[in-house]
Amino acid sequence: MFMILLIVQLTTFSYHQLTTRFDFYPFNGIRHYSAKERRNEALINGIVMAVPVMLTFARTPLWIGIGGLIWTLVLVGAILNWWLPYVSGVTVYKMPNNETWQQVYDRIFSKTIILLPSIKNNPRPNLEHIILHVLILSSAITAWMYVLGQP
Repeated sequence: MFMILLIVQLTTFSYHQLTTRFDFYPFNGIRHYSAKERRNEALINGIVMAVPVMLTFARTPLWIGIGGLIWTLVLVGAILNWWLPYVSGVTVYKMPNNETWQQVYDRIFSKTIILLPSIKNNPRPNLEHIILHVLILSSAITAWMYVLGQP
């Protein structure tokens, strides 16, 4: 189970860093980020995702549980940032530079690959983020399975 946990977390971290640092348009919209936005996205979220991976190397339920909590919080952030606006039109986070989430979405993500149907005119998670969110969910689940499966 340890190796599965490690592989899932490393895959999640690597996927995020690759899609943040490299232009795979129309899969991702990184070409529409400013250099500062790209750097901040890679650095801040990279650190947040690297911490649970590093905690996993301790191989102790306590540290892996803390990692599981971090993955769970990242997942909650993804839900609040992407899925709540998609389903309800409600935006939770304040965007930098006085942009609205809709403006950020239109600028960066609206021309990427989108599979989900429209709900009103709400921003839809693109394929890049659907995959990322599934990986984050998988990282949280495998961490909790490891912790709860310990004697």
